[in-house]
Amino acid sequence: MKNKKIRSLSFDLWLTLIYELDSTAHSDIRRNIRSEKIKKKLSNYNIHLSVDKITSAFNDISKTINSGHEKGLDKRFNEWVLQGLNRLPIDREKITRKLVKEIADAIDEAFLEHPPQLLSGVLEMLTLLKNKYNIILISNTGLTSPEAYIRWFKRIELFDKFDGLFFSNELSLAKPSKKIFRLAFEAINASPEEVLHIGDNLNTDVCGAKNVGAQTVWITNGVKTKFFCKPDYVVDSVLEVKDIINKNYT
Repeated sequence: MKNKKIRSLSFDLWLTLIYELDSTAHSDIRRNIRSEKIKKKLSNYNIHLSVDKITSAFNDISKTINSGHEKGLDKRFNEWVLQGLNRLPIDREKITRKLVKEIADAIDEAFLEHPPQLLSGVLEMLTLLKNKYNIILISNTGLTSPEAYIRWFKRIELFDKFDGLFFSNELSLAKPSKKIFRLAFEAINASPEEVLHIGDNLNTDVCGAKNVGAQTVWITNGVKTKFFCKPDYVVDSVLEVKDIINKNYT
């Protein structure tokens, strides 16, 4: 029986629409670029630290961010940058707002210099779906600002595919928190029952969306595991979503 209630589509970002160039969970190349840029910025303030120390401190921040996401927690991007600087052996009086801003800019520059890749076929799929549905993005973001994502989205012609963008480190909320889903759905005047959420993480995407009443698609990326929150649909690739919609919602 076809379901005619879905009016909006909600997409996850990482490992759903975008991937690292080598298909890993993070890019060591980008992290190295980031550390070199941070080192250069710090040297302008007569702060001389090794790349290894910088890499270790900000990798620890990335781990802390990811751990918090699983509990629905996040902070604003510049707060994470400040925490990274506080983990370095720097005199606290030298850590000014100006320095935090410059380090934040350096981190974003590294992302834009060596960005991930958009899965081939995503732009075409979203263009077709946008003709019939409101489309939003709900992303648990790492150590990259929302502004950098938007610049990159515009560069790759992804920005105008969405009717709303909801980044965890802009809202200080992360999936699977009910609050971020409700905020996003309310922004497009959609009740949860009218939304199909698509993502790769069983906890943050599937459990989070189901807990507010949305229907869900789990992107397995070839991973086999037991369900602790059963998705409504299971596919290997986000590109299969259009087939789910054509079969069940049209």
